Amino acid sequence: MQTMQPTLRIGRIDWDKINMPKAEFQNRVKEIQNQMTRKEIDVLFLYGYAFNDDGNPCYISNYSIRLPNATLVAIPRDGEITLMIEAGTRTLPFARTMTWVEEIRAVGDISKECVKYLEDKNLIPSTVGFAGVRELMPYYQLQFLSESIAQCKIIDCSDVIKKMRMIKSTRECDQVHRSSRIVRSTFDAIFSDLLPGINEKYLEAIIYKEARLQGAQDIRLFFAKPQEKNWSLRPSEDLNISPGESIIIYLAVRFERYWAEGIRTFILNDEAAVFPQEVENVKALYQEIINEIKTGKTVSQFYKETFDKMQKSNVEYISDYGLGDGIGIGLQEFPALTAEETVAFTDRISFSLRLAVKDSEAGAIMLGNTILLAEEGPTVLTA
Repeated sequence: MQTMQPTLRIGRIDWDKINMPKAEFQNRVKEIQNQMTRKEIDVLFLYGYAFNDDGNPCYISNYSIRLPNATLVAIPRDGEITLMIEAGTRTLPFARTMTWVEEIRAVGDISKECVKYLEDKNLIPSTVGFAGVRELMPYYQLQFLSESIAQCKIIDCSDVIKKMRMIKSTRECDQVHRSSRIVRSTFDAIFSDLLPGINEKYLEAIIYKEARLQGAQDIRLFFAKPQEKNWSLRPSEDLNISPGESIIIYLAVRFERYWAEGIRTFILNDEAAVFPQEVENVKALYQEIINEIKTGKTVSQFYKETFDKMQKSNVEYISDYGLGDGIGIGLQEFPALTAEETVAFTDRISFSLRLAVKDSEAGAIMLGNTILLAEEGPTVLTA
């Protein structure tokens, strides 16, 4: 799901070297370099921009930005990697606390630094791999880079990286567990504060406080009142939540670089938030859908089975927000749960699963969780 990104990350950004030691990243680099050798690629550029699309360089370097700038990791076929960040040189001491990479370059224009890097390494001409460069780099920078390395052979390596990121290591699974606990406990905490007449802005403040106290680095939050005409998930407004009113909350949390998300639908009665029978019925359907997730099954097959179940249950699906995506360092990763995706579910894949259906009383009901799949079956982490 696409979410609004902040202009500044103000949450916890430390590097826990026990949970994610240097060796974790070095193993990733080694695997990438092995694939580069097989494909005869001399250097690979992993580019990321702002907060929603910084996953590729963060996956290798652990560097996490506070301002929505660009980051790039240059991986040679042999030797040490280089981290380039769009920032002033005064940022370097802070950057070194968040990454294991020895060579860090603070630059004003990453495209120019890429050309300088290749010239310094005598890699013009050579074979250069791109991941995220063409999709995310500003056009004027991409044009300069492309023209400057016209003698080089360019290979798109985005698929290589996204498939590596899809299958989580044991330590990555633990990180997704940790961020999921924050989502789960934050929902548990706010339900005790939900009283009729509560203001959305006040509720937002409670949610941010609860998640930040647990170490959240980034928080994405949307509200919706599905009984309203033309409703949608949106940022909070200065509106009260009235008795008998249905409310949807979308919450995503990033903790130590890894995301988890959850969605809840409830109704406020005269005393507290409750899950009416309509929500319980959708929860039962949601659980049936989860039970069909198995390793080896393709995403497209799962998608078709999900819609068959909804048709048999006589519920009308709302497609606006999608069925889900991979989740990890990125809030929206490979694979997207669509009818066209042919990749198979595998052990140690984490993803969001959303279900949105129309309801005559509540207007609409949305449920969503972060799920981790293992050989023995799926585990719902945020419920």
